[in-house]
Amino acid sequence: MFHVNEANDGQGTLTVKDGKMTIHISLASKNIVNLFVGTAEDAQKDGAALLEPTTDTVKYEDGTEEEVYGFDVPVEALDQEFDLAILGTKGKWYDHKVSVADAKAVEE
Repeated sequence: MFHVNEANDGQGTLTVKDGKMTIHISLASKNIVNLFVGTAEDAQKDGAALLEPTTDTVKYEDGTEEEVYGFDVPVEALDQEFDLAILGTKGKWYDHKVSVADAKAVEE
């Protein structure tokens, strides 16, 4: 199981560019090393397009900071579940169902 980091109230940042949506999520640690949009089985096939992590610095309410992994995940539609496989530091893939909901517009 994975969790979006609590530093951003457990939320990601959804962007829309050229009609395509991507959500950036900062995770709770560096224990998840890759993501794959699809199943764990498909993630292990030759040529699978794995999502590589970014290193994000998150700041908590108490003022402390931590470096964690983040990922840019493509989103086909809001409020619809999709498969997202994760690879942990132990080298095992896990299947998850996720969705992006409650999107709110933010002024830049």
